[in-house]
Amino acid sequence: MYPMQPPRAQRVSMLCLLVLCLTFTAGVASAMSPREIADRFDHVLRKSHSTLMTKFTLSTCRFRVEEGTARCAERPRVSVIENLLKFYGDDIRSTAMILEPARERGIAMLNYEYYEPSQDNSAWIYLPALGKVKRVIATQDSDDSGAFFGSEFYIEDLDYRRPDEYVFELLEEVDISTHEITGPTMRPAWALQWTPTPERARKSKYGRVVTWIDRERHILLKEELFNHNGQRVKERTVSGLEFVENHWWPKRVVMTNLLTRRVSTIDRLNNVFDREIPDEVLTQRVLTDQPFRERHMNEVRKAWN
Repeated sequence: MYPMQPPRAQRVSMLCLLVLCLTFTAGVASAMSPREIADRFDHVLRKSHSTLMTKFTLSTCRFRVEEGTARCAERPRVSVIENLLKFYGDDIRSTAMILEPARERGIAMLNYEYYEPSQDNSAWIYLPALGKVKRVIATQDSDDSGAFFGSEFYIEDLDYRRPDEYVFELLEEVDISTHEITGPTMRPAWALQWTPTPERARKSKYGRVVTWIDRERHILLKEELFNHNGQRVKERTVSGLEFVENHWWPKRVVMTNLLTRRVSTIDRLNNVFDREIPDEVLTQRVLTDQPFRERHMNEVRKAWN
């Protein structure tokens, strides 16, 4: 049995990626409507920076619970990934490339997200063994079609949700336990339910999502995801929250799949905001042309050094 990697200090935007880009906002109006809360949350994600460069590890394993603690039941599969994200207004282009292990180096994904619901997001993956780019299609009934490098994060989990595709309900205002870089603390939060519109529901694996949003900073603290049968299937948690370049940013993001009993963890190694990212590295050429990719990425990597 192998223990899960412990938090270093207990945010796909993708991507964000990842993941989830968070900025500081002071004060909050208690009378905000559910849609206003969603719009403020979305504004913090989209308007706090113009670009993001991040490097992180992605680990996945089957888990079992012993004495109330989830532990890996197998050796985790671990990858080191570089991720670039750039805003074009409210639209987003991002790419993620595997650096390690060596046998997977060169596998890469490209993702285009659009703010308007009339435009479908697009994602592509390049597998060096096949030597070609493949379009990734996410559907309701396939667990593999939209997986992010074989993890329990779907591409849908890393995309920025478009508020116009959801109906919102404020379930409660509550103080919840979270973990910042300085240690555990209690934070005031909204529990906001996102229910997809019929059009969105046809493209999503989820029938609803409940997000706990910090009432003062408007950042994600915890999330529960339900399938179309109303069953809670996944949980997303963040920890090691710290204030970096005017952004609240989690050192760790964990996605637990309650059905498969698998867990995936993103651990941030480096990240910088608002550095120049050439448009050329956010095209399909960056997937297939290794010398082109390395030439541009070597320039990008200087921001981390």
